[in-house]
Amino acid sequence: MSEYHIFDLDFDDIDCLLESLGEMGYKPKVNEIAQPLHGYAGDLRKQKAHIIIPKSQVGMASNDVGFERVKGKYIMHLSEFDQNGFKTNKLKQLYQKSKVTKYIKNTRKLSVKSSEVRKDGSIAIKVRIGV
Repeated sequence: MSEYHIFDLDFDDIDCLLESLGEMGYKPKVNEIAQPLHGYAGDLRKQKAHIIIPKSQVGMASNDVGFERVKGKYIMHLSEFDQNGFKTNKLKQLYQKSKVTKYIKNTRKLSVKSSEVRKDGSIAIKVRIGV
């Protein structure tokens, strides 16, 4: 049985988190009340989460990946087995892109001109000033 580890990713915006997971190809289940995560054999684990990526979307012998809301922020429950396959750094990068884009869209004098992923994996966002 693979042990779950907690990752404090400093995510506080559910919309940005869900958008980022969607960009990675996941279709997470969102729960108002935290639900138990499932292990690779379908067993219920003691860890609970409000946002769950079902193990079937993570990999054949994987466990659920969960994001639990704690004091207004989301922590990630990721099993030791899935740490190599789940792209945590990519999630962090996409989350930050979503936060920046959301901020720009909510600022009256700014708009996103373009957004691109560079060859090195970094994301460049060009901003237009003025309406």
